[in-house]
Amino acid sequence: MLASDYLIDLGPGAGTHGGEIVAQGTPRDFMDKQSMTADFLSGKQKIEVPKSRRPGNGKYIHIEGASGHNLQSVNVSIPLGTFICVTGVSGSGKSSLINETLYPILRKYFYGSLQKPLAYKKLTGIDEVDKVIEIDQSPIGRTPRSNPATYTGVFTDIRNIFTGLPESMIRGYKAGRFSFNVKGGRCETCEGGGMRVIEMNFLPDVLVECETCLGGGTIGRPWRSCTRAKYLPGTGHESRRCDAFLRKHPQYPSSYEDPLRSRSGLYLPWPASVYAVGR
Repeated sequence: MLASDYLIDLGPGAGTHGGEIVAQGTPRDFMDKQSMTADFLSGKQKIEVPKSRRPGNGKYIHIEGASGHNLQSVNVSIPLGTFICVTGVSGSGKSSLINETLYPILRKYFYGSLQKPLAYKKLTGIDEVDKVIEIDQSPIGRTPRSNPATYTGVFTDIRNIFTGLPESMIRGYKAGRFSFNVKGGRCETCEGGGMRVIEMNFLPDVLVECETCLGGGTIGRPWRSCTRAKYLPGTGHESRRCDAFLRKHPQYPSSYEDPLRSRSGLYLPWPASVYAVGR
């Protein structure tokens, strides 16, 4: 950043907490601005190096003779019970060693995966591990139906709130009535997506708000004038007002509280397709 000619800092937070120019200028001028980025560049704030490291549990996974792609018959011992960072310049073999050799071996051992690892001679210490989980930057969903709330299961609790309302019980509504994936509950115009796809032939398809459910993707009876359709889009005054009402409900799920809604700007009802992959 200091090697650049000019810096532009957006923020101050993420999502609904961002979208403003916080500071800008040459690196020298920028460091005098009121900005978190400027504070770190100038040294006013810094992340201290830990005084002690986790020693691990004394056990290791040993890979011998890894030779896939450009790996030169690599032998490596990876300590367990501690945080490991594999570094190297682009193309040095990090992904080949971890993502395409070690991970497929563990995945096949624990889950019977058919993915074949790159060439290696021997792996020991696998009995010291009980599972393997890959966390990557794949989007959690590619359609408006998928959002952080459905992904984490929070909307199951929200749907149960609407299902338990007196009017819902009188009418015999079940949880599916407030779902955007089930007929009878979802908006059939957009089939629960909240958005309609306009094909543009040689241009990328365009998503427009459904004119029937106004982006909610679902139908249902209200609680204090808040329907699930109004609540689901997660943007604008109407959704925020409904969110404030729901937070007063005695069965409001505690799992919906911060930290997901705090400085990350991760607003749970927003479609997964609007989030950057890293977030």
